[in-house]
Amino acid sequence: MHTDIQIAGIKANYPAYTVAWQINQAFDMQFHMSLDWEIENKVGEVNKHIHFFEQFEDVELNWHLIQNRSEKSFIFNSKPLFDYFLICHGEDIYKYFERAVASVENTSIISHIFSFPFSIVKPQNSIYNNLINTKNFISEYNV
Repeated sequence: MHTDIQIAGIKANYPAYTVAWQINQAFDMQFHMSLDWEIENKVGEVNKHIHFFEQFEDVELNWHLIQNRSEKSFIFNSKPLFDYFLICHGEDIYKYFERAVASVENTSIISHIFSFPFSIVKPQNSIYNNLINTKNFISEYNV
């Protein structure tokens, strides 16, 4: 079980860059656009999801903001109502994730934010593998 990964689904009918900017303002983050999150479907097509990344180096926390829907698929088919996912990976001893969720919840463009346990993500899901291997992700995909 990976208790060092926390996820919140976000409902916001705005473009990804607007949501990232709003989170940056609400929680004093510096999300920057990274390479798209790529997911291969069952027939071998690659779907790209918009992705923003931030790293709190002093406490070793990695943050991702990923758009749930691409042109052809969802990252989480079981969570199609969410437009974005805010993901925190690392030992969060200062409860930054909870504070970020509370800050984001109070913004004007976020309709809803809901935390859910990482344990519901199936190990076959490519987001699971990318998050578990965050060091590989950072070195290979971070722009």
